[in-house]
Amino acid sequence: MNFRIVFLDIDGVLNTKASWKTPFQLSKACIKPFCEYLLSQKAEIKIVLTSSWKNGYSTIPENETAQLQELRAQLAEFGLAIYGRTRNMQNRMLEIDEYLSSHDVEKYAIIDDDPNEYNKDYLKKVSLIDSETGFTASQSKKIKWIER
Repeated sequence: MNFRIVFLDIDGVLNTKASWKTPFQLSKACIKPFCEYLLSQKAEIKIVLTSSWKNGYSTIPENETAQLQELRAQLAEFGLAIYGRTRNMQNRMLEIDEYLSSHDVEKYAIIDDDPNEYNKDYLKKVSLIDSETGFTASQSKKIKWIER
C-alpha cells in the first residue's frame, strides 16, 4: 500500500484570509502549488476534508454544494480528488483520531491554518499554513508526514 492521507482544511489553505469576506472562495494561486506539492510525493494521495466545507460533501458529487463541485473540478485538473471527510464531531483532533482509528493509514499529513483547532501536543503533528498567503510553494516545506 503506497498511499498517503492528507487531512485538509480549506479556508486559509486553498484560499487566503483576504478572500473570507465572501464565503467559500478558492484561489488558483493556492490550489496550484498545493496540487503540485502532492504530485511531487510520488505516492497516491487521498484527500480527506476536515474543513467546515466537509458539510457539503457527498459520495455522489452531483449532490455536493457548488463550492465542493468547484474544488473537485480544480483538483481534477491535476488528477487529484477528494477521497472522503472526517465525521463532524466539532473537534478536529477527535475527528482525525477517529478517522485514523477506523482506517488503515500508514502515513498522513494534517494541513491547516488554525492552531486553535488543536492542543499543544497535537499541534506538533499539524502543518500550519499562513492564512495571509494560503498554500504556496515555499510553504510546502512545512508539510510534516506522520508515520503510524
